[in-house]
Amino acid sequence: MQNQQVYLEEISLAEIFNALYRGKFIITAIVVVFAAVSVFIATSLPNMYKSETKLIAAADSTGGLSSLSGSLGGLASMAGLSIGGDTNEKTLIAKEMLKSRKFLASFVEKRNILIPLIAAEGVDDQGNLIINENLYSTELKQWVRNVVAPKPVIPAAEDIYYAFQKYLTVYTDNKSGITIISFEFFRADIAQQWLDWLIADINSEIKNRDMVEAKDSINYLTQLIEETDNSAMREAFYLLVEEQTKTLLLTEVREEYVFRAIDPAIFPEEKSSPQRAFICILMTVVGGILAIMFVLIKHFLFRSKQVDSVLPSSNETVLN
Repeated sequence: MQNQQVYLEEISLAEIFNALYRGKFIITAIVVVFAAVSVFIATSLPNMYKSETKLIAAADSTGGLSSLSGSLGGLASMAGLSIGGDTNEKTLIAKEMLKSRKFLASFVEKRNILIPLIAAEGVDDQGNLIINENLYSTELKQWVRNVVAPKPVIPAAEDIYYAFQKYLTVYTDNKSGITIISFEFFRADIAQQWLDWLIADINSEIKNRDMVEAKDSINYLTQLIEETDNSAMREAFYLLVEEQTKTLLLTEVREEYVFRAIDPAIFPEEKSSPQRAFICILMTVVGGILAIMFVLIKHFLFRSKQVDSVLPSSNETVLN
């Protein structure tokens, strides 16, 4: 036992610094390798540009819809009609549609942006998008990506959805009610243009839906008015027709139907990512930490073996 206490020395700071000093060349080599790799990674990453817009829900100016919700809501429900959702409801629907596979697929098809969305991987010195030839052949002008059936070769709604997950961000400040939508891409002009298109198309989508619903409601209510002899019911139906007419008028005159821009999509003059200096510093620091750990572990493993070789084995008997 006394021999073990002699050989099992406590770890001291001096010993640690001495071990690090003896392993300085190993530490330096590992740090240099990590630094070189970090520079290669940082310089190989393409620049990304983020366009951002701040939106607020367009005010609902349909007048008596809120009062009708209480007085005639039951009657409208019996007739199978909706007398209009409030502004918050339309805004919520619009934000959820921006994340929906159906809307995004329709948007991509309408704007004809499938190839750059899925296959672009950067820009060249002339500012042209670089297309990944393993995904889309610019020479053959067809998709050539390697996929496993039943996944289609031509990207579908699922691929489009996940692509937008990388580039599109939707955030709402619950206190102010302001919705911030940003789109990040390899070119600043494309980021701005696509974001403008997204806002315009979501406004148009909700507006067209309300327009069709209002027209159908007016036609149906007109039919009900012609079929009923009850004066009170006819008056109620006329009020519903009036409100649906207001909704129809609103869809025809308002461009910013759901979202109104308080800060339109900007042209991003500065790149948003990658943060090359941060990447280099972080990887170099990580390399330094790993190098220090490697040197210390190596030192104390060697030290432990030395102690084991000096101490008597468990089978030996210590004679008094």
